[in-house]
Amino acid sequence: MVIGLIAANFQAAPLLSTGRNGSVRSSVSQTAQAQIVVSLAPKTDAFEVADRFKAVIMRRGPLNYVTLGFENKINVSKVITALKNTPGILGAEENCRHTLAVATDSSIPQDPYYEDQWSITNGDVQGAWGMGATGQGVTIAVVDTGVDLDHPDLQDNLVPGYNAITRSEVPGACQDDNGHGTHVAGIAAAERNDVGIVGVAYRAKIMPIKAMDSEGNGYNDAIASGIVWAADHGAKIINLSLGSENVTSSDILQKSVTYAFNKGCLLVSAAGNYDPSTEENPGIGYPASDPQVIAVSATDRNNTVAPYSITGPEVSLAAPGDEITSDWWSKTDGPGYAKASGSSMAAPFVAGEAALIWGQHPAWPRDQVVKAMEVGVKDLGTLGRDDSYGYGLVDVKLAVSLANQVQETLPSPAKVGPLGGNVQTSAGSTVFSLTAPFQAFDTSANVVLQQVDPPAALPGGAEFLTPVFDVTWGGETPQEILSLQWSNPSLNGDSPQSIYHWDGERWIALGGDFFDGKAQFGLYSPGIYALGTAQNDEQGGTQRFAGATAEETAVQISKATFPTGADTVILAQVNHFQDALAGAPLAYKLQAPILLTSGSSLSPDVQEEIQRLAPKTICLLGGPAALSAAIELELQQTYTVKRLYGYTAESTARAIAEELGTKGKAVIANVNRFQDTLAISAWAARQGVPILLTEADALSGDAQTTLKELNVSDTLVIGGTAVVSSAIEDQLPLPRRINGYTAYDTAAAVLQTYPPSSSKLELATGENFPDALTGAVRAALQGSMVVLVPTRSEMPSNLTALLGSWKGKQIEALGGEAVLPDEVVQNVKALLN
Repeated sequence: MVIGLIAANFQAAPLLSTGRNGSVRSSVSQTAQAQIVVSLAPKTDAFEVADRFKAVIMRRGPLNYVTLGFENKINVSKVITALKNTPGILGAEENCRHTLAVATDSSIPQDPYYEDQWSITNGDVQGAWGMGATGQGVTIAVVDTGVDLDHPDLQDNLVPGYNAITRSEVPGACQDDNGHGTHVAGIAAAERNDVGIVGVAYRAKIMPIKAMDSEGNGYNDAIASGIVWAADHGAKIINLSLGSENVTSSDILQKSVTYAFNKGCLLVSAAGNYDPSTEENPGIGYPASDPQVIAVSATDRNNTVAPYSITGPEVSLAAPGDEITSDWWSKTDGPGYAKASGSSMAAPFVAGEAALIWGQHPAWPRDQVVKAMEVGVKDLGTLGRDDSYGYGLVDVKLAVSLANQVQETLPSPAKVGPLGGNVQTSAGSTVFSLTAPFQAFDTSANVVLQQVDPPAALPGGAEFLTPVFDVTWGGETPQEILSLQWSNPSLNGDSPQSIYHWDGERWIALGGDFFDGKAQFGLYSPGIYALGTAQNDEQGGTQRFAGATAEETAVQISKATFPTGADTVILAQVNHFQDALAGAPLAYKLQAPILLTSGSSLSPDVQEEIQRLAPKTICLLGGPAALSAAIELELQQTYTVKRLYGYTAESTARAIAEELGTKGKAVIANVNRFQDTLAISAWAARQGVPILLTEADALSGDAQTTLKELNVSDTLVIGGTAVVSSAIEDQLPLPRRINGYTAYDTAAAVLQTYPPSSSKLELATGENFPDALTGAVRAALQGSMVVLVPTRSEMPSNLTALLGSWKGKQIEALGGEAVLPDEVVQNVKALLN
């Protein structure tokens, strides 16, 4: 398929149909040499394939693709079928052409005046500039006809680019020979230099990618190559001002979009143009129709969607695109200026807006930038999202302003939107705050922090250390974990402290994360919270939680961690605890211990502990084959019982992730390498990040489904490529990997990346896993981490060095001496001392 810029004065009438004002829509060439893009399996010889089918190799790569050229008279459909049936070939499709998404003749240069840039005024870009937003530090790749490398409005903002047609990186290879790419680049990031026009993000950098020829046409393979090159060379934003008739994607183009998306790039595409006098709205073509791409429709001076702008449910935003003055290049006059219209002009306006926000918030993930743009709009058309304006017409000042508010502390009560925020109140010397991260709330939530009288005394003779606060946020259900924090100089850690939650009938002790005069806890539920002395005064020395069996050890951990009971208990099978590997984040959310039992019946110790905890709900992890129907029936006599399970550990992890419900991030770990999962469990629990399990060489279908359902845009891979392969990593959105040579090296790398914030360490054997599983919940509640140590071999040097750097931390040993010998515990203690 050919994708093209919808350009004017295009002469090849047999190939393309021309629309309004000389605009061009793409169609498959019937006269040019036929081209087929073939996806090759590893080690398949491209030249052998070409020889077999009497074809010429026209292009190789990216993503292990090859473009084959054939004579005109071949039956393309039959050849594609034959290719697909050939061993070593994974897929084949015709190479389609795309055209530029311009709607009017833009070949005549005009005098450049800033006053002509009505789009800057309508979009309130100047208001964003007044807040210091310039786009500095952000690179925008313009995948187009190239950029005029000598244009006085652009030359100082250019970074090295790429000619995807000739596959050349030499200086000058990406010079514009059409004008369209220069025009697009100027809208996004022309310099503010008293020459010509000013781009939306005038201090952003422009990466010119030439993927379209002098007539404004480009093929899938070249465009895909340009996208991949941009993603690999530092582009944060990729602008695609091109269009196609094809609503469905091509394989190579879709994979290149996914590749860039998974690298963290923000992709913006023109929605496309059509001639409303001769045809109906054809619907948005690819790549704008891809859900990973921001599709932009074009508006005029009156903020009305232009009649030639294609619209549809895929539209995300609307932006100025009619009669837009910007930089230009022509064969006869060289650098200059021109007016042009089309969604081609609207897309770079949005790309520039994204650069303004990202430049001020460089640590933000892409999706947070996108959300700022979606909420910072004028809601025109139908209330809410519609097919014409998407979320609305861009309001750059509003979007930048809302983004900046996230960093401000708001006094209670305060509205917190999808971008997140911090709300604060105080009572005496105590400052109490609630922080909502990005996407915690789908819509605006009214957060209220209010001091209240204690509903009852704390249990066990504990004393209140600060005032008691009631936390509410209306009817919204958080999609991300929230963070409560107390700040008071008296919280110096000299005596054990605990956070308490009033469940309506009793105080539940939750532990908490204490450091530097602050106490912190993650939560999902509103309610009354207090800070008081702990239920026991044990301090210093080494504490061991041990029983004769793993079930009894879990009971001991539960007693110490939940001394006043729990409203929910999680139950897993002691000999099939893979079902509970991903359970720590859910346990933290539900403020629940994990108890272990045999598959057929509850032991007396477990029964007694459940009675002591007095829960309202019991959550079973695993199906009836793991925890019998008899257990479920017995528990249902007294408690509400909920079972989360699948036919495999991977599908149970999916069920747990869906119940957890948090979006945006995920941990990926090997279902058979328990150490890796247990090493990261406490951190994942505190962050509210689900743990998804997979085999080593192929991403499980359950993990793939969950990644989509939870809109995951950031993944953390635990373990080396032998544990989670590079092929899996390539399928993950914005992957980061923590790994070491052995499982213990990986555990040490996790600890180095995410060190405990508390003074305690949970020590567990790396050979017997149930103790570390149940102990991960205690570690999470206390701001600690589980340290996995070998008991049958020497401790790796990197773990020894790391422990030696944590002087003064206290050890809590998980399990009896049979699984965690005292000699090992003492060796670790010596390192800490």
